[in-house]
Amino acid sequence: MSIKDHRQAALEASFITGRIDRRDFLRFMGAAGLFGAGVPALADQLDAIRANQAERAKTLLAAYDYIVCGSGSAGCAIVNRLAADASVSILLVEAGDWDTAPSVADPRVWFTNLGTPRDWGDVAERSIHVNNRAIPEHMGRVVGGGSSINATIWSRPFKKDLDYWVTATGDQAWGYEHALAIYRRVEDWRGKPDARYRGQGGPVWCQPAHDPAPIAPAMLQACAALGLPVFDDLNGVREERDAGFALMNQIIKEGQRHSMAQAYLYPVLGQKNVTLLVNTHVDRLSLSGNEVVGGELVRDGQPFRVRANREVILSTGAINTPKLLMLSGIGDQQELKRHGIKTVVHSPEVGKNFQDHILHGACLWESNLPGDLRNSGAEASGFMHSRRGRTGPPDLNLVQIELPYASEVVAKRYSPPANSWALCAGLVQPKSRGHIALRSAKASDRPLVHANFLSHPDDVKALAVGIEMCRDIGNAAPLRQLSKREVAPGKKLSGQEMTDFIRNGATTYFHESGTCRMGKDDRAVVDSKLRVNGIKRLRIADSSIMPRIVSVATMATCVLIGERMAEILKTET
Repeated sequence: MSIKDHRQAALEASFITGRIDRRDFLRFMGAAGLFGAGVPALADQLDAIRANQAERAKTLLAAYDYIVCGSGSAGCAIVNRLAADASVSILLVEAGDWDTAPSVADPRVWFTNLGTPRDWGDVAERSIHVNNRAIPEHMGRVVGGGSSINATIWSRPFKKDLDYWVTATGDQAWGYEHALAIYRRVEDWRGKPDARYRGQGGPVWCQPAHDPAPIAPAMLQACAALGLPVFDDLNGVREERDAGFALMNQIIKEGQRHSMAQAYLYPVLGQKNVTLLVNTHVDRLSLSGNEVVGGELVRDGQPFRVRANREVILSTGAINTPKLLMLSGIGDQQELKRHGIKTVVHSPEVGKNFQDHILHGACLWESNLPGDLRNSGAEASGFMHSRRGRTGPPDLNLVQIELPYASEVVAKRYSPPANSWALCAGLVQPKSRGHIALRSAKASDRPLVHANFLSHPDDVKALAVGIEMCRDIGNAAPLRQLSKREVAPGKKLSGQEMTDFIRNGATTYFHESGTCRMGKDDRAVVDSKLRVNGIKRLRIADSSIMPRIVSVATMATCVLIGERMAEILKTET
């Protein structure tokens, strides 16, 4: 992002949060040389949003038809679709602030949002399976959620991912063909047209990595040289096959992040039937017996309650959603009793089945080119199986990163030069399972994340295959000519050396999932309509409902979950 782009992002932030008015916004934009043909229209949109939301916040209603908790990818999609009916009132509650920081807008520096107030700051508990390391589990705490602070990858689930969901739920509406129709409807695809797989004119701008750094096409050439399938589009025919490599699809529009807040939420924030409360925390659900009637909220240190005339929808993510359920008396009765919480519904799997993608950090090479960070700093990727004959979606995702990405242990051991680049082996179908537990009955306390990464021996075996493939690709001729040397591991590893390299290098993609599993069995937390079992007027629509984590970056799947939630609600009303 250029200096001008940073100035524009800063001015937009000042305008939408009320620090400057419309006249000053236009004046400052002109003084900064940013006054183009679209600026007055942008000013009108931001002014309408600011004025409307300021008015809504001052005149809060006692009850709304729908209360949506969390403005992540799924929450944004839900609000947009529900808001199409002007007679429906919607309250969207976000614990974080507006998404107007320059570091949100600039996709190249997305990682600088991690560890800031835009991040919940969770860290998985130490485990012997990652050599007693505590691994961060970053999660968005800002308008747009993870789509505002994580990398900008738009990757749709494999057909076999969704086949599994259909089996788990018995509901064909979660299947691939219905999902594909949704994606065609929501996308504004800027690559090669493809009537079967891609859509145009929808709210979600996505494009192949634009003007990628030389390392990205070189990786694809190296893959082709090794006989690996290379596609034009990583969201095309790849979804129905077991492997493939291509340039990433990214939600980057004219050099700036186009988050799900930009895609879905901003277009309806000027409407009178949508109220967004930022910096507002949902402490607990308000219940009458086994029926949810609203929420207990805290804003500016002041608690208050809001009723829901129809439903409450939780879209707070795979860590916060089970926490909120448990604080409200919905969970394993022994866990609740331990914290003095009265059990409303004994639902023993709340918080269980935790899954995340493991990103190994990493195989590294010292570049012979100057540093050139473009797009989100990662532009080529692909999927493969760790062994022949394996069924299901691919379990490995190999990612090229234009930085010396490494875990703290690997970085200390190998001291990669600043101009190094990485090939990371990602485990995207882990067999290990963890769980979320309450730290206390206080809503202000963060929960415990027992991630249990790499506790299953097959996960270590799969990553070993991925690391060897990264080394093969990185040392193939197309990439070797861009490198001075292989920095890490620098040689073939086996036995305990490889195991330690894997456990010491384990990090995550921050794709927390699975803790409020959807299914047709009695132990599932939600059914196929995303209704919380045993509780009336409560739904969950976020990554926590995944019966099994999809093999891709989860943003696009969360959009699918949000779109399905909106479809279901509209069908039932």
